Amino acid sequence: MSSPTLHRPAALAGALGVLLNLAAVAALGPVPHTYAPGNVPLWQAETVANPGHSTLSAWCFTVGLVLLAAFAAGMAHAAGPARRPVALAGAVLFGGGALMNAAGTMAPIAVLRVSADAGEALLWMTLLLDAAFNGLLGLGLLSFAVAQSPEDGWPRWTRSLGAVAGVASLPVAAQAHSDSFARLLALSGPLWVAWVLSACVVLWRRA
Repeated sequence: MSSPTLHRPAALAGALGVLLNLAAVAALGPVPHTYAPGNVPLWQAETVANPGHSTLSAWCFTVGLVLLAAFAAGMAHAAGPARRPVALAGAVLFGGGALMNAAGTMAPIAVLRVSADAGEALLWMTLLLDAAFNGLLGLGLLSFAVAQSPEDGWPRWTRSLGAVAGVASLPVAAQAHSDSFARLLALSGPLWVAWVLSACVVLWRRA
């Protein structure tokens, strides 16, 4: 059996990670072409024109993603022995993808200090890392959905929500190739946020 001592720290990490990601998105109000592959030069121009918003968003994204990685590790720890290998796979995919994405979310700050060509290259790298994160996130969510056994105290609806969020996140892995795939984040984003928050509530109560 897993020890409940880490349940609440994991729940707090997940909730704070979600809140910081939402704050990062809100800070990008004046930068509407963020993560839009169809017009990266405009994304760059908006970033330079709004340095305060871009810097705040970058920090919120980075810290939030690191906290989500900690949450994913806590989810693996909370799994029962029979489902722990699948939960560990979920933690590696979800958490590893979050940390990989965090390596690129500070790039908009660097864009403020480099040439236009270098800045555009940095934003493309940010976009590619975010695309990869969404693919890994989808696979991680599907793994966690399998690992969330009712015998371990997980409601069946959390398993269903994780599966739906995972399937919805997978196509966003192609966001670097088309604005159409990037727009799918408007569907997958709220779904995975809802799953993380629901998992945090369950972890808190189990403690």
